[in-house]
Amino acid sequence: SYSEYCDRILADKSGRELLQLLDLITAPDLHQFFSEPQQFAFLSQRILPELNKKGANSVYIWSAGCATGEEAYSIAIVLQGNKATEGWRKKILATDVSSYTLDKAREGIYPAEELKLLSPSILAHYFEREGEDTYRIKGTLKEIIEFRKLSLLSPPPFRECFDVIFCRNVMIYYDRGIRKGLTSYFHGCLKSGGYLIIGPSETLPEAEVNFQYVRSSIYRKASQ
Repeated sequence: SYSEYCDRILADKSGRELLQLLDLITAPDLHQFFSEPQQFAFLSQRILPELNKKGANSVYIWSAGCATGEEAYSIAIVLQGNKATEGWRKKILATDVSSYTLDKAREGIYPAEELKLLSPSILAHYFEREGEDTYRIKGTLKEIIEFRKLSLLSPPPFRECFDVIFCRNVMIYYDRGIRKGLTSYFHGCLKSGGYLIIGPSETLPEAEVNFQYVRSSIYRKASQ
């Protein structure tokens, strides 16, 4: 019964039962690469050239709630293929609370169905066929991504270090109070003028944090 299962979780001092439950309830449905392509176009055509004009020689992006890695690898494809970032130091931090999804992300093996938005040239350049209907990410993308287990509800371990934060379709699952806290958290983690990209059905709590609205689902930390 449910009550017996709850008792078992509470009685397990090792925490393994609770971790297994978290893995189950946070394991996502299958995602596609370049989901919401207009957001990746904004990264490629607006954010990266903007950083280049400012004389940047590095870019640091956080994929918060990275699930099985499609978002992080999509970001990596943009960074590796953009002329504005040639010769730059490129780093992506991809975090999730689920060990299961992080293991899948590190493995980097995906069904062909998830890659249908990719052009043949991108598919050939960054993927190798693993089986009849699966592909494996090549090392050129993996080498710029760090996958790390992290709960967004824990105290922030970062401060003003990211140029861009992707946190899409995560805050929608939390109440207003937690969303407000996360928004403040992300604000503190972004560099001045950095961008926060959220899910298309999400909005930030208005007038609560110093973010400027750029366009649907894209916000910018005010420059200091």
